[in-house]
Amino acid sequence: MYRDTIDWSIREFIKFLFRPRGFEGKVAVACVPVLVTLLGWNWVVKATIRDEYSVEVGSTNVIPEWVQWPLVALFVAIFVFCVWIGWKRFSRENDLRDRKRVIVMEGRGLRDDDGSPLTAAVPSDIIGHRIGIMLDLRQRKDGVIVDPGDLLNEVDAARRTIQQHSKHGDAQDVTLVYGGLTPVPMTFLTGVIFDDEGKIVVMDWDRNREAWRSLDSGDDGQRFKMEGFQDFGSAADVVLAISASYQVRSENIATTFDLPVVRLSLPDLNSSHWSLDKQNALAGQFLEAAKFLEAKGVTTIHLLLAAQNSVVFNLGRRYDKRNLPSLIVYQYEASNEKKYPWGVRMPVRGETTPSIARA
Repeated sequence: MYRDTIDWSIREFIKFLFRPRGFEGKVAVACVPVLVTLLGWNWVVKATIRDEYSVEVGSTNVIPEWVQWPLVALFVAIFVFCVWIGWKRFSRENDLRDRKRVIVMEGRGLRDDDGSPLTAAVPSDIIGHRIGIMLDLRQRKDGVIVDPGDLLNEVDAARRTIQQHSKHGDAQDVTLVYGGLTPVPMTFLTGVIFDDEGKIVVMDWDRNREAWRSLDSGDDGQRFKMEGFQDFGSAADVVLAISASYQVRSENIATTFDLPVVRLSLPDLNSSHWSLDKQNALAGQFLEAAKFLEAKGVTTIHLLLAAQNSVVFNLGRRYDKRNLPSLIVYQYEASNEKKYPWGVRMPVRGETTPSIARA
């Protein structure tokens, strides 16, 4: 019913006119000056000045009619054919856009503000109807997590909502876009949960540009350095400290843990992480480090992460749920006596649901 309205027709025609054109658009545009020339060349305005100014409009018959009208018919046919091809292409693209869905999950965490919506920043080349889902982990106390246990319910609710949207239609027509500013344990948990949810496009908040941004930069070649992996003996529990944006400091670790510490650290913490290739490589190193610890008999990894949201999410996606050690990802609280007061025990290695672990 709605598609039969004049309003819809006008909007569709305007979108058709201003759509990105294929070859048929260029050919149709080229036909216009040719037709104008063919139809207007034989007509001229003659101006004569005798006793007074006079204007005469008439035909000069520069182009014979037996040449003119067949050419006009040919180029009109080409023009109409190109418009028809363009409309068919436009209709197919609209059908494709209607069939495809882009589920945009935006996580908001520590700061109690609405900011710029992620849905509006999704690149236009990701085709499909946008479905915005807010993962709201704010607890109405700016900068403070009051009850981390409540946040687990919000993550699970977002997971169920996305699965509900994803199960209608073909899985290949669904793209998940993720971006967030959420606590590290919840970001990692989100990555663990959505690791196998088909096509996932990860975006992040660029603090310098104050805008959402795709991971579209080049790979600068920076990779993690491994430290301490030969020195923890036969310990079953190990702290893995990953320094990607800030240094995970030893004195802060000591406020909470009395365990062997191994590290993955970038040589230059100011290096750019806006490369998907780089993030994939770092996630690969993280996976290999976890496999190494598992092979050495480690049963529980206590993970401390200092990295931007997209890096944390992609590390969570890479973690093997079945074969790697149990994993607890901790929250850093600079004002606490214990700098890592709580963490999230991930649903891996036989754990079916996430839970809060207190240090």
